[in-house]
Amino acid sequence: MMNPGAHGAGELTEAGQQVRYELATKAGHYYRFSCQGDTLTECQVRRLDPGTLEPLPPAATSDRTYVTWRAEVDETAIVDVGASLPSQVQVGRYTFDFSETEDAEPNTVEDAISKAVPSEFTGVLNAADDVDVFRFSIPKGHILAVRCYPMSGVSGPDTEIVRADGTVLNKRRYLYRRGEAAVSAENDTGEDLFLRVSSQVGGVDVGDYGCKATDDGLDDHPDALPEATVVAVPSTTPVKFWPEGDVDVLAVDLVGGHTYQVNSNGFSFYPSTTVLDAQGTVLAKDIEDPDSLSLVAEFTAPSTARYFLSLRRLQGFGVYVTYYDTEFTYSISDITP
Repeated sequence: MMNPGAHGAGELTEAGQQVRYELATKAGHYYRFSCQGDTLTECQVRRLDPGTLEPLPPAATSDRTYVTWRAEVDETAIVDVGASLPSQVQVGRYTFDFSETEDAEPNTVEDAISKAVPSEFTGVLNAADDVDVFRFSIPKGHILAVRCYPMSGVSGPDTEIVRADGTVLNKRRYLYRRGEAAVSAENDTGEDLFLRVSSQVGGVDVGDYGCKATDDGLDDHPDALPEATVVAVPSTTPVKFWPEGDVDVLAVDLVGGHTYQVNSNGFSFYPSTTVLDAQGTVLAKDIEDPDSLSLVAEFTAPSTARYFLSLRRLQGFGVYVTYYDTEFTYSISDITP
């Protein structure tokens, strides 16, 4: 039986061998057990159910050099140390550490740790149900972006930006560097924003993580009709999509019966165009080329009037990218014969 603070060395003498350790734990406390390879190239730790001896998550689903958890009851925890399955070296020596840890990052907005913008910081998810909360102050109308990533785990944590009252402004799941590069949200009220960091379902992200917070400035185009950016025909306008779900609205005067072409000029994700009239009535939703789902679309104005082009990100056909693009140029031209 080992108590927190124990450390030592072990050895695997044959392929497939597991060395078992019994650990004394108390209800409500956090613990960490880790191994480091010596002559053994890579080691892995799996925590077992004390009753059934079946692997517990996250080690049940991935090879990890450590496990962290919160003890629910006073019990003898069980861990196995073995060689990492992908490693060609299956025998050799390793060292291990068993420690009691603290939840250094608060779990609520009331106790949240304030971080500067910009800044880089780290944290630890100590258990599958642990939540870390950080506070940020940025000017009203500016966009807070925070990118969190794993430091020693298999994949990164879930993140979301919320207001003090708990309203969720945006969420992001770390998908092995696919999708949004960061979780981001506009500070539309001028109050502090909060970042919640948590484990994915099943606790596969428990462990160390790092984050980088930035102020992405003001949204380049409003998301409502009255404040829409006015553009001419022909014209090419720089556009940036900030948070997931960001909408940018452009206003343009069109001639009835004329056909207009819009083009997102090489944007790897199709920015769909929804056309509205001055009263906000949708005249055409997510217009696109029906044959190729390309970045070019056409619209014929029913009458001479001011129209509004509401742009949002929509995945294009056959597009495979690491991160969604954020910047592109949006052109409109009259192609009436």
